[in-house]
Order: sequence, then structure tokens, then C-alpha cells
Amino acid sequence: MNPREALLSVRKVIESLGDKKVRDSYYVEFHRRLLVLELASRYCQGGRVVDVGASPFILSCALKSMGFDVVAVDYDPEEYRHIAEACGILTAKADLERDAIPLEDGWADCAVFTEVIEHINPYYVGHTLAEINRVLKQQGVLILTTPNIASLFRRLRLMLGLQPQYHYHVHEYTKSEVEQLLQQYGFNVVESFYSDINDLTFVDAEGDEYLALGSYPRLLALAIRRPTKLNLLRAVAYPVVKLVPSLRMLVVVVAKKATTATVQKAERWG
Repeated sequence: MNPREALLSVRKVIESLGDKKVRDSYYVEFHRRLLVLELASRYCQGGRVVDVGASPFILSCALKSMGFDVVAVDYDPEEYRHIAEACGILTAKADLERDAIPLEDGWADCAVFTEVIEHINPYYVGHTLAEINRVLKQQGVLILTTPNIASLFRRLRLMLGLQPQYHYHVHEYTKSEVEQLLQQYGFNVVESFYSDINDLTFVDAEGDEYLALGSYPRLLALAIRRPTKLNLLRAVAYPVVKLVPSLRMLVVVVAKKATTATVQKAERWG
């Protein structure tokens, strides 16, 4: 099953078993998850995938539909375990800041770590990356996405004296910081880029309207049809972020395990 078909196949499960938060996430983040699945289709040559920080298991279910053998790891898998079980996904519980990922060394051909690193205390992110490194086979692939702290709207908020980070995030990164962290913990970066997908799709819309997005003409059409403040801002800002990639909302990095990582002590200054 191709990535889009796989993600669409999860829709029925989410609509029947997900709460409002999960259903909203399915539609709002449809295109970001589709991007991750397309990268998995291109780079994950083996069959075993560990989805790290996986709840509510939308991506895990889609990866399973694509034919991967998936283990989904999360700090609190219980809340949405019924979604994972409906898709035949094996779940595992782990505090990513402190615990070992409950898989054998070299078990996974590929690790998916999307929209998670920003939720981890930077003092402990080395432990998390070292654990991902450990469970990957040599030359295993890591696919990572995270918000860009240097995006246009983050910068504008800072200029207005507002906290630029999303309030549920512990620490957001620039692309170069993510690359440096991965290199520090045994990975070679294969591909790294600023994606404009969130700039095109994080808007005010409903259901199928989200699925139809993904291009600037469709964003403009939505802004005309539904002229909310957010939609108009996205439509005005997109030419800027198209011209200057470093202002885009999403950082995407694909890396391969090159060496075994060791956890390095984080410096703390009082």
C-alpha cells in the first residue's frame, strides 16, 4: 500500500475509536504524517520499524498498513492502546528521558521520531538519541521531524515580546542543532531540509478540507472561502517562506546509524 493509501486506511479506525483530540490531529497533521510515510517508503528498506513517542498511534497504524513490522513506544501507551490494538500494533511503555527502549540491540531497520524531541528535556535528549541508536541496526535509518524555532511566526512572536515556543514544548531546535545532536550520537545525516508542508496545512479548516490541501493555490482558495485570521496570515506569509526556506515551520532530518553512541554527561551551570 502506498503512503497516502496507508494513511487514508487509518481514517476509519480514528473516526470510530479516537476522541476529538485524536480526530483533529489526524486531519490537521495529515500532510506532515504523509511526508514521514513517504520518507519511510524511500529509506526504510528493512521490515522492522520502531515508532518512538508514538501515541496516539496514527503513524504506527499507517506504517503497519504499508507492510512494516511496527513496535510503538510511548511514555503513556494506555490512553490510546485500543487504537494500536485495532491496527495490530505491539506497544511498549518507556520514559524516553530515563528508560531503555524495550527492544534488543540492533532490532530495528528504521526508527521514526517525529514531533517528539521538542517534548524532551535537553539534559536528557542524549539518552533518548543513544537509545534510538542502540536499537537500530548498523546503517539503520532514523527519520526525525520537529518544529523550527527559527520559523517566521516564531521570530515574529519573539519580536513582539511573546514566548515563541509552543506552550507544550520543552525545547525547540534549529535545523543545525538537530544535525549536530545526531552527529554527536552516532548518526550520519543523509538528508536534511526545511519543509513547507505545515506552512501550507496548519490552518483553520474541517475534515476533508485538510486532506485537499498541500499546495499554495489550494491554500489561497481556502483563505478566500474561509477568511479567518490564521488562513489569511498563512496565505500572506507563504511566498516569504517559499523564498527563504529557513523561515519554514518544519525541520526534517533523515540520518543513518554510523557508530554506537554513548551517553555524554550534560553540562549544568548554576
